Amino acid sequence: MNITIERIMPCLADPEKIRFVAKIDEDISEYLPYLNAIIPKAIYNHTGKSLTITMGERIITIYPNKISAGKINDEKDANEIIKWIKEKIDYCKENKEKIKPDYKRKDKLEVLHVYKLLPQKNCKKCGENSCLAFSIKLINEEKNIIDCKEIFLPEYDEKRKLLFDMLKASGYNVPSFY
Repeated sequence: MNITIERIMPCLADPEKIRFVAKIDEDISEYLPYLNAIIPKAIYNHTGKSLTITMGERIITIYPNKISAGKINDEKDANEIIKWIKEKIDYCKENKEKIKPDYKRKDKLEVLHVYKLLPQKNCKKCGENSCLAFSIKLINEEKNIIDCKEIFLPEYDEKRKLLFDMLKASGYNVPSFY
């Protein structure tokens, strides 16, 4: 399988970055549910046959015969992303029998949903000025839930359980003791 960049354009969301479209020389639609199973936080659309991945601020969508991506640093970054995707597809091909395909659509977390489950004390112990700022960084994986010390206090047991369930269902890492 070969993946070749067909077009590189300026990014519409950030003029300092680029976007690209790459062609996949074979139909990989059968592997999208397998990729969904092994890539955390992927958003799978079975009907539309696409898988969207966020890597930091980068947004990458894989289709049966192409890849489109935005907020990419430069051409070198684009090639590294393509190499990473190719490795994931090859892994799925080689280990298809060992991977349970995941046809479910994982929901993207909303900042306010996360914020409502945090202590909302704005204690700054996590290094952020507010719980809302922490929510944004948590969703963007710039922070981990263990950075919020308050959520582990007994009075937040119920909120913590709901938050951890929501994070886990969306493919985020939650503490192993949970």
